[in-house]
Amino acid sequence: GIYSRQTRVIELRLHWRKNSDLKSAAGVLRKFLLQPKLRMVLGLVVGTVIGIAMVRDVEWGSLSSAFGDFPIGYGLLSLAVFSAATAMRAFRWQVLFLGDKVPLHRLLLVQNVGIGLNSVSPLRIISEATQFLMLTVRYRVRGDEVAATLGIQKVLDFVIAAILLGVGLMVLPSLKGLTPYIAGAIFISVISVMAVPVVIWFGSRPGLTHLQFLASTSSSLRDLTRARVRLTWSFLLTLGYWVLLGLSAWVLAHGMGIDINLLVATLLVIGTLTFVALVPSLPASVGTFEFAVFYLLTTIGVGDGDALGFALVIHVILFMPPILIAIMVFATWAVTGHGNPTRLAPDLLPTDPRQAQPPHTD
Repeated sequence: GIYSRQTRVIELRLHWRKNSDLKSAAGVLRKFLLQPKLRMVLGLVVGTVIGIAMVRDVEWGSLSSAFGDFPIGYGLLSLAVFSAATAMRAFRWQVLFLGDKVPLHRLLLVQNVGIGLNSVSPLRIISEATQFLMLTVRYRVRGDEVAATLGIQKVLDFVIAAILLGVGLMVLPSLKGLTPYIAGAIFISVISVMAVPVVIWFGSRPGLTHLQFLASTSSSLRDLTRARVRLTWSFLLTLGYWVLLGLSAWVLAHGMGIDINLLVATLLVIGTLTFVALVPSLPASVGTFEFAVFYLLTTIGVGDGDALGFALVIHVILFMPPILIAIMVFATWAVTGHGNPTRLAPDLLPTDPRQAQPPHTD
């Protein structure tokens, strides 16, 4: 009996040590992979491998012919549709604010700056952080409401993407090979929806009330989930945003003589942007973006040259405007010194006196 108990204790200790080692290894690996320099190196490696693979497969004569008679009018029209989509995305965000009435042009600027910085950053998780800091620090919007609206936006994006990908899987036989990835997108959307009541529940726990930001964000999320009309509008605007992105891609494809419908164009944009957000890549997703578009288009029968030519142009249309806006904003602040916090107008001041803080003065 004593021997068996000692053996059991030794086995439990070994098991605990093994689990501890695994957890430690997982923690080290997680921190290692989140390092910007490592992400840059991985992005360089992935981008180089992808670039070599595409270079070997592309028929350069057909690529030259695709750009030889490039439809400039369709390219400008595609850019105009993309601009309308970004405005709709900002309006979608504005609808979600229940307290502070943030001007639409301000949200449009903040969103583009965040997306532009995120595009050129080795660590692709700074978009929402940048938007949060700009609204709370510079424009003095309540932090809990900004956090709640940013979270709901992300959930709506996941849900709409999963719905559109699911519809595409049902109506487009060519997407059968992507079933595991679409199932993954649906799983992520379900988890994101379930995360909302979890955050609300944690924020309302008596033992966590001393975490003021968590409690206030939980309260803002609860109020937002009860605003059914605003959520419905935001849901429809999110759907409209993604459809407009697809329309922008479809207009360009039509002008370049690529025969795809609006649903395929929309799924192409959703799939590509999801892919480049998950895979380490160079700044602005150079190479990785082209590979995703090239692979998806050639899968449905588009020629190599046309697919790569379309990928290069739609990449510029989707990525360059936010990057240029971010550069211009920070350059303007650096030159004019107008990067200091801005006071809200009298009707935009937060009602909670704890959230109202005077701007910093030098």
